[in-house]
Amino acid sequence: MEQLKEYESLFPFIEELIVNEFNINYAKKSLPKGVAIFHEGDSCEGVPFVVKGCIRVSKIGKNGKEMSVYRVNAGETCILSVMSILTNEPYPLTAIVEEDAEAFIIPYEEFKKLMGASSDFQDYIYKTIMYRFQEVIKVMDEVIFHSTDERIIKFLLKYTENDGDMIEATHVKIAMEIGTAREVVSRLLKEMERKGWVHLSRGKVFVIKRTELVKKLEKLV
Repeated sequence: MEQLKEYESLFPFIEELIVNEFNINYAKKSLPKGVAIFHEGDSCEGVPFVVKGCIRVSKIGKNGKEMSVYRVNAGETCILSVMSILTNEPYPLTAIVEEDAEAFIIPYEEFKKLMGASSDFQDYIYKTIMYRFQEVIKVMDEVIFHSTDERIIKFLLKYTENDGDMIEATHVKIAMEIGTAREVVSRLLKEMERKGWVHLSRGKVFVIKRTELVKKLEKLV
């Protein structure tokens, strides 16, 4: 456990494990960008705790369209792998490394042992479950109760601060983030470009008149 001490600031439960001399097995892994950690339907043999980089968890439909559900960043774990292990059910979504990542993997038996022996570990897991549950509800709320126009403007405003700011994202990626079809994103962005609000380039969106986007969003909400 002493080797994990360097990650104590990311995962506070490690302090309790070291103090109480818990002897658990784990594996440290480097996860290159683009690698699939889990595919939908996979059995889950361990829980990853990310110490660097980012893993995107998404739903891929039979038509090939994809929607992001949440991301796992440094200091976080994938709660669906936790649920998969606790319920012995297959992994329900797809997890792909979005940025080169590093993680330590706690295997099935060791994870269950910790859940029964470490109160700090339990607290961390339960708080993560609640946080992710709230995050998924927020995604559902956006897709079900908010128009596509509203969602795409929120996306543009989220990643910009000033006129002239650039977002590096394809129409496919934007569609994946806001839960709609690529064709819809392309149509709405072209409308905004005609109005002079944005400028479109290959794989990039330049926000030209951010104040106009803000005004439009205020009318939509």
